[in-house]
Amino acid sequence: MEDFIENWLKELTVQRSYSDNTVNSYRRDIMDFKNFLLNHLGENPSVESLKKLKISDFRSWFSHRINRELSPRSNVRALSAVKSFFNYLAKKELLDTKVINLVKRPKLPNLLPKPIEEESLLVFLDLDFFFDNDPDWVTCRDRALYSLLYCCGLRINEALNIKTKEVDHEIRILGKGKKDRIVMLLPLVLERINAYIFSCPHDLSDGFLFVGVKGKRLHASLVDYRLRKLRVLHNLPDHASAHAFRHSFATHLIQHGADLRSVQELLGHESLSSTQIYTDVDDYNLLKVYAKTHPLEKS
Repeated sequence: MEDFIENWLKELTVQRSYSDNTVNSYRRDIMDFKNFLLNHLGENPSVESLKKLKISDFRSWFSHRINRELSPRSNVRALSAVKSFFNYLAKKELLDTKVINLVKRPKLPNLLPKPIEEESLLVFLDLDFFFDNDPDWVTCRDRALYSLLYCCGLRINEALNIKTKEVDHEIRILGKGKKDRIVMLLPLVLERINAYIFSCPHDLSDGFLFVGVKGKRLHASLVDYRLRKLRVLHNLPDHASAHAFRHSFATHLIQHGADLRSVQELLGHESLSSTQIYTDVDDYNLLKVYAKTHPLEKS
């Protein structure tokens, strides 16, 4: 079974152009499923044992995940991973998918993305320093990174994968599903990136643009760790994260009149429905303003 898993993951990477993050998540999900079956069936699972699974076995697997307090979103992804693996085996005529196709995906709560309030975000980006004990070049780095995330609506790993030699007024970004898009840098953001490059003690010319104190590529986990601390220091909302800059980019553009199709292209969304949620955020904000400012509310 291990060989089938490895070949399936390879197909996702090479033929279907899944991102590294998605493939790694699917690997974890299928191994979690395999470990569950080991205990559930009392034997090391094989393709032959997969053929004999009933709907009750899949329900037991979901109950096991729910008891571990895994999120609905995580459970939806895990089911997608297992279905994808079963479809791979079905293409090789090793089993059929009749039973697993009866498994319904869990309902996801209708959670709207949470942007950072525009004025608070602009004030934050103009701070003289983020941590008072940071070297000046680290402050320059963080300001350039946060400004880039907000300027272009990048995912954090898209930003951290940029090479210094790629920096220009336009940058080609390799997004999810290996899909390319072009993003434009506003003059202020390009100025901040250049200020960081000039101040950085490490040679950035042949490597990644954003590096840590040892000169190695900056990791997303460190960025979010620092942002968690900055929430308290600079009165940022609890949801402030690297991804919140992307949400803020899209929400603020729509609030200022950008059309949905353009925002879709800028975000690199495959489907317009993925971008549609930002109009829902705008509608929600409008209702909050209405409830706060209507004369009857004040009376």
